[in-house]
This record gives sequence, C-alpha cells and structure tokens, in this order.
Amino acid sequence: MKQMLFILSLCLYCMTPSKAQSDSIELSLDMAIEYAMTNAYQKINADYDVESAKKKLWETIAIGLPQVSGSAGYNHNPDLPVSLFPVEILPPDMRPPGSQPGDKVPISFAQAYDANYRVSVNQLIFDGSYIVGLQASKIFQTLNEQQREKTEIDVRNNVVQAYYLALTAFENVETFKRSLQVNERTLKETEAYFNNGFREETDKAQIELMMSNSKIRLLEVERSYKVALAVLKFSMGMDLSQPIKLTDDLDKIVTPVLVINEGETFNVENHIDFKLAESDVTSKKLLMRNEQAQYLPKINASYSYTKSSFGDDWNLFAEDWFPSQVIGLNLTIPIFTSGSRMSKVKQEKINYLKAQNNQRMVTENLTKDFLNANTTMSTNREQYANSLKNKELATRIYEVSLIKFQKGLINSTELSQNESQYIDAELGYIESTLKLLQAHIELQKILSKL
Repeated sequence: MKQMLFILSLCLYCMTPSKAQSDSIELSLDMAIEYAMTNAYQKINADYDVESAKKKLWETIAIGLPQVSGSAGYNHNPDLPVSLFPVEILPPDMRPPGSQPGDKVPISFAQAYDANYRVSVNQLIFDGSYIVGLQASKIFQTLNEQQREKTEIDVRNNVVQAYYLALTAFENVETFKRSLQVNERTLKETEAYFNNGFREETDKAQIELMMSNSKIRLLEVERSYKVALAVLKFSMGMDLSQPIKLTDDLDKIVTPVLVINEGETFNVENHIDFKLAESDVTSKKLLMRNEQAQYLPKINASYSYTKSSFGDDWNLFAEDWFPSQVIGLNLTIPIFTSGSRMSKVKQEKINYLKAQNNQRMVTENLTKDFLNANTTMSTNREQYANSLKNKELATRIYEVSLIKFQKGLINSTELSQNESQYIDAELGYIESTLKLLQAHIELQKILSKL
C-alpha cells in the first residue's frame, strides 16, 4: 500500500505543471520595457562596465597616494663565502702553521644565519602624466556611463520593436482565425445547398479550397507569432520558456502616434551619439597632453626602515638587531629620445583632429537622420490612412459578397476573389500599422525621447 501511494504521488507530481511554466505573465509595453531595464543582457553588461570604470578611476587616483610595502627575509648559509687575504695582515698567532710570506689565507666575514625585515614608503611628488591620467580616468568613466545610456536606448528600442512585431503577428493570427471561421460556416451552408441540389459541386470544392488555404496560412502566422514572442522575451532578458500574454492592442498604441506635432524641433546636442563623439574628442585631447607631459621631469620621494640580525646560531631572536633608515628623493629628467617622443605627440594630435572631424560628421549625420525620419513618418502616416480605407472597403465588399453568395447571386469564384482581396487588405493594413509604429520609434530615438 505504501508503494502504491508513493507511485501515485509521484505520478501526480509529474502531471502537475511547474509554476514557471503554467503561470502566464501579462505584459503591457511599459511593463516589458521596465522588465528589460533590469534583466536585459546588454543592460547588465553595461552596468558592469560602469562599475569597472569606477574601480579604474580609483586605481589611477591611488597612484598619487603613498605606497607602503613590507618585506622580510631569513637566510642560512651552509657554506660561507670567503675572500683570500695576504697572510701578513694576520697576527702571528693566527697564521696557519707552515705559512710563508706571500701566501693567501681564506677568511670569511659572513655568518651562518642572517635575517632582516623592511618597511618602505614611496610617494609621487610630481608627474605630469599622473595629472592628465586623473582627467582621462574621469572621461573614461563618463564614456562608460554614456555608453550605458546608449545601451538602455537600444534595449528600449529592441523591446518596443519586438512588442510591435508580436502585436502585428497576433493580429495576423486573429485575421486568419476569423477567415477560417467564416469559411467553415460558409462550407456547411454550401454543403447543405449542394445536398439539396441548389449548389454545384465546383462551389463546394471552391469553398473547401478557401478553407484549406485559411488553415495553412493560420498555421504559418501562428508560428510567426511564437517566434515574435521568443524575440520579445530574449530582448527583455526573460526565460524563453516563460509564457507571456500581451495586454496592449494596436489601436491603443496607434492612436497617439497619428497626432501630428508640427512644432517638433531637433537639438543634436541632446543625442547620445553626439555626447559620445564629444567625449571622444576630450579623451583624444587628453591623450595628446599625456604625451606632451612626458617632456616634464618626474619627482618621487621614498623612505625605508630596515632591521637586520646576524649569527652563527639559527635562533636570531636572541641576537642583536641593527636598524638602518634611508630617505631619498629621485628626480628623472628626460633629455633626448631621438625624436620618438615628438613622434608620439604628433600621432596623438592626428587622432585628436580625427576625433574632431568625426564629431562634425556625427552632427551632420544626425541632422540627416532627423530629416529622413520626419519624411518617413509622414509617408507612413499617409500609407496607414490609405490602407485603413482599403481595409474598410474590402471588408464591406467581402461581407456583401457573402450575402450575395448565400442568396445565389454570385458564384464561389467571385467570392474567393473577394476573400483574397479582403485578406490582402487586412494584411496590408497590419503591415502599414507596423511600419508607422517603427517610423514613430525611429523618430523618437532621433529626438532622444525613447
């Protein structure tokens, strides 16, 4: 009985879906963006880069602060080093037996054991490169923060684009679901008329073909919708196996986009690409100054305190320890490098001029992109209005065609043509809606409002 209960419990556990898989998360566009700002892979990496830049700044600052180090050593000399001296320098009672004038006597001044410990302090007094390096580190941190801002804009753009794509894919699914339902209902009616001799077999076959096409295209758009959801989840940094449900609809999103703002102005200095180019100019200028600073002298101060002990026994703690101190000032003056230093300065100056030219190019390119985005937005508004009108006309024609077909006023071929026209108009409307939303996002991105 216990074994049966265990097996039954195990089966029930396996049959119960996990919470992560069964619970679907409802997401509006704003919620999707908010989720991505915390979990998107690119955003997380950008945060790491900013933190790394902060540590790099402190690393540079620490170069100009006191540097303290300590060391200790303990040595044993099994064979003591010796030096040869004339035997005459030794007192007669210390001369080796049988030694003659002119002989060399080995004498050792070392002891079997020695130890020492040392504490040293170094302080940078003046270095032009250090001053420039501090400024460069701050610019490096600014660049990383600006790069994070650009990454956040890209993440929001990716999420919005993916959300719009998923919404339009869902609308395609709904369109073909409605089409399939209408064709199924029409087929049942046609079969009933055919069985009673009021319809030809070609009418029945034509409706069956329309229904088969609707099923095939429905499967295609359903797959596209699944892929679109996967793209959205990836752009958000969400587990791809997590079910989600989109709560916004196209009509709600499109309505504010259709409002035309004639007073829209473009300030290139607000754009993140301009800010990055500007920071790049500053960094290149500092690199040039860093090479120029190599002409300046460098001054360092140092202090060390050492204690040493020597003896013929391993326990040196019983011996005397002798202190020594050294205070120093080091001055390094560059004199001549055969033109290599001047060559480096000129290289960095070229890079600085190149960065300035790149900033001008970015300015003109952003101005061009704004004009292009404005034109594209106007064009897509007009296309959207036309596609909406075409959709409404095609819908009315198709609805009238269904009524006429049911009354036997038109044949199935004409109904099929009107259905195709209706489907094309629906898809054209959805496509124009997506293009309008994409153009709007591109314009918002250029205006630094995304």
